[in-house]
Amino acid sequence: MKKAILIIHGFLGSLADNECLQDYLTYDKEYDVFARTLPGHYKGENFQKVEYRDWINFIDKELETLINHGYKIIYVIGHSMGGILASYVGSKYYEVKKIVFINSPYIKIKLKQDIVNILENKDYKDYIEVFDKVLHTSIPFFLEFTKLVKEYYDCFSKIDKETLILQSELDRVIPLETPKEIYDNLKSDKKYLTYLEGEKHTIFESSDKNERKEKIALYIKLFLKGGNKWRKIWKEKI
Repeated sequence: MKKAILIIHGFLGSLADNECLQDYLTYDKEYDVFARTLPGHYKGENFQKVEYRDWINFIDKELETLINHGYKIIYVIGHSMGGILASYVGSKYYEVKKIVFINSPYIKIKLKQDIVNILENKDYKDYIEVFDKVLHTSIPFFLEFTKLVKEYYDCFSKIDKETLILQSELDRVIPLETPKEIYDNLKSDKKYLTYLEGEKHTIFESSDKNERKEKIALYIKLFLKGGNKWRKIWKEKI
């Protein structure tokens, strides 16, 4: 039976954000791996005309295309905002059998409690990078992102598929309590939460291979393969 993996990047991201993961999974001939650039994220594209519904419509078409091409088993991996879209298709499509959330938001983005906390944090550089990206694109575009999170966060509670939640311990964009909130609200009774030591918000941003990236990619692949081997190697922290 044909199996597909769909990788969805995050807000203001690109295919390069998960290039290492995509390349690693592509080596396994058991799956066909797909990744697409979300509307408004192509270089030179007019993001001013993009609304959050465009992302929903786009991902709907991607799933329908895979299904129409005969894929009966689809695994979805969503990074950051891509996790919201993954939760949407995971709650809607029967063909989606497993989901992986990587540093995904839930309910609302909390970029720290206030500006004072940001400046007091030694790792505030991550926030500055996020704000800089927003300011160099469009505030309205960022608001479309917040609308998406607000409108579809409840999809998590409808997911009854086997799910892996990965959260970087040094992520300064997504609060560390967020993955536990996602875990607690999932409908599925087959769910796993793992924290990634020493990792930040974006994990697979380069095609440059190293042992750490390959270890996390292998962990994800073993989850997708499932079975006793996965249950034996699952850890709360890697």
